[in-house]
Amino acid sequence: MHVVPSALSMQIRNLEEELGTSVFDRTKKGVEATVAGRRFYELCQPIARTLAFAKQEMRDLVQGNSVSGSLRVGMPSATSFGILGDLLQEFTSLYPNVDLTVVEAFSRYVTEQVQSGFLDVALGALPVDHSGLACRPAYRDHFVLISGRPINGPQFSPIDLSAMKELKLVVPSERHLMGATLLDYITGGEIVASRVMRVDGFVGTIESIRRSDWGAVCQAIGVMQYLERKDLFIYPIFKPVMHLESYFLHHPSRPLTLAARCFVEMLERRLLAACTAWEKIYCWK
Repeated sequence: MHVVPSALSMQIRNLEEELGTSVFDRTKKGVEATVAGRRFYELCQPIARTLAFAKQEMRDLVQGNSVSGSLRVGMPSATSFGILGDLLQEFTSLYPNVDLTVVEAFSRYVTEQVQSGFLDVALGALPVDHSGLACRPAYRDHFVLISGRPINGPQFSPIDLSAMKELKLVVPSERHLMGATLLDYITGGEIVASRVMRVDGFVGTIESIRRSDWGAVCQAIGVMQYLERKDLFIYPIFKPVMHLESYFLHHPSRPLTLAARCFVEMLERRLLAACTAWEKIYCWK
């Protein structure tokens, strides 16, 4: 908070005197919010958000139409692999005065980085408790099984993972949301796998199956550029039913800057185009 402890203690005491009640219970183990303290915090959150947005609006007004400043963005690996190259080319060409940093990682990690304040905005998974983050639905992606061999017949044949025999499956580790989900499916029998190999990383996953009879579950958007290739087989999964809901996330105390809003709008258009293209392929089959 960039405030020395003595000054913070004084501010808390002044607040308690003004409210006429304690906002913290002080014990030997530390401090804990009282019922009044928690309620006061809940009431003040919308006020703090409104003030933060007002300040950002004033900055944008002073800045005018000039998009500049620094921007730190988090992107899941599969999404980055599918659309990031063209997106960055367009964004950096249109907004050369923006100092852009992109962090590529699994959804859970980039969500945590938004919570910590390291990232300004991310395309990530919605936290279980939201953790105070501002969120807006971005897109719903399908899951597919990919392999370097035709382990389920012709390209784009729908697949039932519970009916597969001798499926050798590459999955992320349990510390990743999709890895934990897939391992739960395997444990519950909804996915039948004779062997499991853990690989953390989208490129590593692609390479691990590209010249083998192993399969891997991944997001459809990550393999859009492979649709015309003959060395990768892509099978839409219809059982178990699997989707990934992604959200634009940012901390409510740090409203999106003009640069961030431009980036999000550009990303949203590309996500919509990718999802529309996949729907056409899947519906056609």
